[in-house]
Amino acid sequence: MSLGALREEVWNTLARYDLALHPTPPHGHHPNFKGARRAAERLMSTPEFQGAKVVLAGMDAVLKPLREAALRAGKALILPHPDRPGEFLKVEGLDPRRLFRVREVSRYGQPVDLAALAVDLVLVGAVAVDEEGGWVGKGYGFPQAWLEVQAPFATLAHPVMVYPRLPERERTVQLIATPQRLIRTGGPKGGLR
Repeated sequence: MSLGALREEVWNTLARYDLALHPTPPHGHHPNFKGARRAAERLMSTPEFQGAKVVLAGMDAVLKPLREAALRAGKALILPHPDRPGEFLKVEGLDPRRLFRVREVSRYGQPVDLAALAVDLVLVGAVAVDEEGGWVGKGYGFPQAWLEVQAPFATLAHPVMVYPRLPERERTVQLIATPQRLIRTGGPKGGLR
């Protein structure tokens, strides 16, 4: 199965069984799904999330509870610039409600050199993952294929997005939180294949 066919399979399943939340349809996105908030709470209870001081996160809707929790906990939040691919902004000490829209990041964030930061945790959306830490994204946007950060990568997934083994992977993640469980994988840090 090609990566394109895998993405379509996941998106179609989420749509067919009414498992996707805004934005819908899930096609073309790292899907937000029913149970995502429970999955986020499961991830928030991990030592990796609780101990992180600097969190790099995507702007996908599914990750919103994690971004808000990071800001409420006083963590520095690094986000991709919404208009300049490859550039990042640091948001700190901000009421999470101010980041309601993706465009607000450029209003409140300060430009940072990602290479100069010690990132503790990377939060990414996903289209599909596997039990070994394989990850497939939507095919564009954050996280960029060149992104290499020496920190654990974590994602949220509905059970229909979790495969025993993906036919191909774009990168690896070390933590996968579903509404029912937390999967710790043995994959290398930094999101490398």
